[in-house]
Amino acid sequence: MNKTKGLTFGILAAFIYGFTPILGKLTYLEGSNAISLTFYRNFLSIPLLFVVLKYNNIPIAINKTETKKLAILGAMGSTLTALTLYGAYNYISVGMTTTIHYIYPVLVTIACILIFKEKISKEKTIALILSTIGVMMFFEGDFSIIGVSLALISGIVYAVHILFIDKSGLNAMYPFKITFYAAIFSSLYLFIFGVASNNLVFKMSLTGWFFTFLVAFFVSFLANTFIPIGVKNVGPTVTSIVGMFEPITSIILGMLFLNEPVTRRNVLACILILMGVLIVTLAKGKRADIKSK
Repeated sequence: MNKTKGLTFGILAAFIYGFTPILGKLTYLEGSNAISLTFYRNFLSIPLLFVVLKYNNIPIAINKTETKKLAILGAMGSTLTALTLYGAYNYISVGMTTTIHYIYPVLVTIACILIFKEKISKEKTIALILSTIGVMMFFEGDFSIIGVSLALISGIVYAVHILFIDKSGLNAMYPFKITFYAAIFSSLYLFIFGVASNNLVFKMSLTGWFFTFLVAFFVSFLANTFIPIGVKNVGPTVTSIVGMFEPITSIILGMLFLNEPVTRRNVLACILILMGVLIVTLAKGKRADIKSK
């Protein structure tokens, strides 16, 4: 394991996940929608990932067991999480959706302790508490059972997604190979869903396609590959905690590029999350910490 490498890639993934919604909003202005963006961000990344595998002489073939695992993985993070998260935005605010979705680090930690009988250091526990309180401060007052349910499902599915990478043994596979097949399966699932629901857009402006490609490059090519690297090197718990850096990125960039307001409450929330991430970053590795293998 390489803790510095794991933390770096985990934070980079969170940063990318945080700023790409801005690009996503720009694609909507050019004729796209949530389903189409999620489909194309996976589909357009496949050629890029294929080139990386060929350039590094990584065998493309996978066996039946790996195929099943990758098919399951593709159905979770890039498909079900995205669909339920975007679906929640139609019923409740982004702030409430984000708050509920970020229950996943807590779920990952609980699963590691109760199901996998692993131990969590005091530093990680404190970091998790601070970061969770910070995220909860983004909570807003509107309410919808459907919206809350969808946001909760998105958090549960993403927690399973992170744990599955670690516990299924997929983290031993070359990271870009994991992302390559996850993108293929996710593209297949989303194409079927998009066509069946009549939500898949085939015509966009040139600008829309440009922003869509950027989302594909940053999210499906880079960030989705960085997550397995983070899980492999620091484990699912720490990867989940540093993932809370995402809403901070969204708030700062939303303020800079979309003129979105920032309240004192949001600033305090960001400080608590940063404190949690900082504690995890500075904490010394211990035998009692979550292991990624």
